[in-house]
Amino acid sequence: MARQDADEAVEDEEGGASRPGFPVDLFRIRRALLRGKWWLLAAGAIGAVIGYLLGKFVVKHNYEASASIQYTGQPGENPQVVQRDQTSFVTAAQSEEVLYALRDRMGDMEGVPLVALRAMVLVNSDPNSGLITFTSWGETPDRAASMANTAVELFLEHHETRRRNQLDEEAQSLQQRIDAAQAELTTARGTYDAFRTANGITDLTAEQESAIEQAASLQSQADLGHAEVESLEARVAQLRGELGRTNRTETVSAGASDEQRRLRQLQQLLAEARGQGLGDNHPRVQSLQRQVAALEHAGGAQTGVSRTGTNPVYAQIQSSLQSAETELEAARQRVASLSQLAVQAQERTARFSAIEGQAAQLLAQVNVKQSLLTELNEARSEIEDQQQDLQTGFRVVADARPPDTALPSKKKYAVAAGIPLAFVTIMLLMLLFRELRGLTVQTSREVAFWGNGPVIGTTTWPRNPRALLDLVADLDDCAPDARGTMLVVGGTEGDRELAVEIASQLNHDWTASTQIDVPTMGALPRTTRSSHPPAGAGYYDDDGDEVLHGEIYDGPTEVSVPTGAELALLDLPTEVERPHELHDASDRLICTAWTQKPEGQALRRAARLADRVLVVVTAGGLKATELASIRTRLGVKDTIGYVLTGVSDEVSKLPDRTGDVEAFWSSRAR
Repeated sequence: MARQDADEAVEDEEGGASRPGFPVDLFRIRRALLRGKWWLLAAGAIGAVIGYLLGKFVVKHNYEASASIQYTGQPGENPQVVQRDQTSFVTAAQSEEVLYALRDRMGDMEGVPLVALRAMVLVNSDPNSGLITFTSWGETPDRAASMANTAVELFLEHHETRRRNQLDEEAQSLQQRIDAAQAELTTARGTYDAFRTANGITDLTAEQESAIEQAASLQSQADLGHAEVESLEARVAQLRGELGRTNRTETVSAGASDEQRRLRQLQQLLAEARGQGLGDNHPRVQSLQRQVAALEHAGGAQTGVSRTGTNPVYAQIQSSLQSAETELEAARQRVASLSQLAVQAQERTARFSAIEGQAAQLLAQVNVKQSLLTELNEARSEIEDQQQDLQTGFRVVADARPPDTALPSKKKYAVAAGIPLAFVTIMLLMLLFRELRGLTVQTSREVAFWGNGPVIGTTTWPRNPRALLDLVADLDDCAPDARGTMLVVGGTEGDRELAVEIASQLNHDWTASTQIDVPTMGALPRTTRSSHPPAGAGYYDDDGDEVLHGEIYDGPTEVSVPTGAELALLDLPTEVERPHELHDASDRLICTAWTQKPEGQALRRAARLADRVLVVVTAGGLKATELASIRTRLGVKDTIGYVLTGVSDEVSKLPDRTGDVEAFWSSRAR
């Protein structure tokens, strides 16, 4: 049934038709609010008092504190790597390990979930400056500062542990490489020692290097000796030339002038300079020569007694010449000895040429292994130094201090306003629940929406007995012109008698008096007029007799029509004008009431044979879901109308019709 209702709803949507009315009449919501306005006011007042007390005395202040650290990187680390690591630092600061350690360190945060811990400590980083800020909140200034500082401490401890583990791993890896390099060095050295033993060499490298160095040194000394010999030979030749140009004797006058004495001194200094091996191009020699030439050019008169003696300059040059010749001879002998020793050293070096290549290769392997081992040991020493003085690259810029004032917070206002709002909302829901309890329909708009059909009338009957006459009289704008058959069905079994009574009233001839009042059938004497039920619309009891108006029908039925005298007893007009004469069933509306259980295949057959179906619904007696399934129960869709009975006085003031009423009265079965 629910599936069929859903299919029908889909068909309605595809057809573009919209349901009349509303699922819940706004009148009912307004009525619920008016009835419970004092309850709403009381709930708002109580909530306002409670919200004020909670906001004033229960809601605590919130304080904010921040601590900052800066990451400068490890020594020699690339600045781009430092910036790239900022994101990983924030992730590490908010990792489960650090946050759970923070919860344990604080001591009074047992059971706080991870999401709440992340909300308590906010971590921000600046990649440009490397600054990392930890911001925390607490109910007291000391707690906020303590949480921020604790978060920084745990973050630094985390990175210290991480750095220490990293160094330990590097140290272990280096130790493994050192052990492997040591083993390789031992193997290479053993191979080299075996080679030296096999060739009878104690230390080939040292001996070869010593021989090469000795040969090179001797050859160098010999070359220097040759240069010295050449220098001494040139000096001897120069001194011999000077000696040949100098007089052996000189005449000295008694009482010589100062210029002559100065001349002799300069000549003696010039001879000594030349005796020392200084050439004519030497600045000192040239200076002395210019001074001697100047004094000799000046000359001077000699006074006193003259005498002849040995020239001291000649003696000085001769002495220098003898010394130079002696040095020259010694240098020649030394050069000869060095040349002989150099030849012997070259011969000694040549003896290693046969095994030099293989020895050099083996020695190179030993040197390479030794160099690698030395580098690894140096790296291990650096790691050990770093382990002793552990550096993480972080430094504390500012510790968190207890704030002086609390943060501006709207929590108090939210509590003060939210609690009364919550109380009013709860009370409003309770009032609406009381009003809409059971989801029963009570107004014409609700009946039209859930029944998906027009409501042709609303009445307070049977609560007000005379209201039925008003209902029937109010239908004279459409009912007198209606033709064909109409099946009147009660929405529930309790509405069966109401359906019978409404069908009885609608089966009367329509007169002008219906605009004022229509008497019920049981209250009036009866005159007769032949009236027949629609073909195929009769209903049968257990004996096979046809039932009409809740009575057994076995032929033409006499239907009561009020006379003029009878209308006078009810203060109604005594003259009755018939709007038209009806001669057969096609010229009038014939109403038939369904007196059996309002469901089943027989009901569907009767509803499909009738031109229209009128469902009687008692206000508050039928649920919305039950009314929504009325089409399925009747087996028709477009020829259903409703009449709402038993409404309250408040509901009777609302619109009594909803939907396309004229289309209902003009509908005919195909």
